[in-house]
Amino acid sequence: MDFTLINSFIAVAEEGSFSTAAKHLFLSQQSLSKQIAKLESELGTELLVRSRPLRLTQNGKLFLQTAKEMLKLKQEFEETCGTAGRGEESIHVGMEHTIARAILPRVLPRYMDAHRDVYVRISEESPEELEKAVSHEGIDLVIGSISSPPQSYRTIELCRKEQILVVPKKQMRAMAGERYDELCAEFSRGVDLRFFEKAPFIKQPRNSSGGRSLMSYMKYYDVSPDFVCELTNVENAFQLALSGVGALIYARIFWDLLDPALQEDYRKQVDLFPLPYLPDTDKVCAYVRSDALEEGRSAELLALITAFLKDYENGKLWREA
Repeated sequence: MDFTLINSFIAVAEEGSFSTAAKHLFLSQQSLSKQIAKLESELGTELLVRSRPLRLTQNGKLFLQTAKEMLKLKQEFEETCGTAGRGEESIHVGMEHTIARAILPRVLPRYMDAHRDVYVRISEESPEELEKAVSHEGIDLVIGSISSPPQSYRTIELCRKEQILVVPKKQMRAMAGERYDELCAEFSRGVDLRFFEKAPFIKQPRNSSGGRSLMSYMKYYDVSPDFVCELTNVENAFQLALSGVGALIYARIFWDLLDPALQEDYRKQVDLFPLPYLPDTDKVCAYVRSDALEEGRSAELLALITAFLKDYENGKLWREA
């Protein structure tokens, strides 16, 4: 049995829409329709009534439960194969890669010290890949920012994702001239993005977490920056800002959790200014399957992450273990 077809069927069944499922799976509707037709041919029965709204046939309802069990068994087998010598229990968590870089060194050692019999598997992905994983790969817990989580998951807000503007010093000095010190002092209390509209900017894709934040600020300030390049990886984008390529909108949490010595070194190359918090920018959230995490090891890890982020918002930073 092709598990890709099973994933696709579950996506269509849970979303009740070929178009929405295709978006989560990064497929065209035509390709997705062909996959479902192939699965129906292999099973020798129709699974969907292709009407509006889309409905499951009786056999489709029965197979949906079977399909979920098959994926669960596949996941358990893969985790069992990967936990040899570690213990009888395992957890699988999906996490936005930049969030993982910020919090895992502080949270995971504490969790593993308390649960030495648990094998921990972390899938570090982009928000786009996490959205696909949370929908159709059986992960019980995801930490990050997803634009449209499936209806079968509940969303738990963990903390606000405030943003800062990172500007290469040579760029800031060229724009500010003799007013450099004056403007740096003014913008340290809150930057006006309109001042930088004609400055070179580093862009992130519209469907990424950083890209969505960028679009929100462009709309808020009614500006159209001069984009000189586009990167999908926010950390690579930050390194380009350090090298002087252009300005960048960057999540404050990523900066705050850097080593202080590294921050000091970076401040020699860039100026950082706080941006106002916009309610429609991304937040750090947990996405939990509605039938999962009432208790268990994943719930305990989520509780630890929640406590860490609450302390972070209150100005208390946990030291790395």
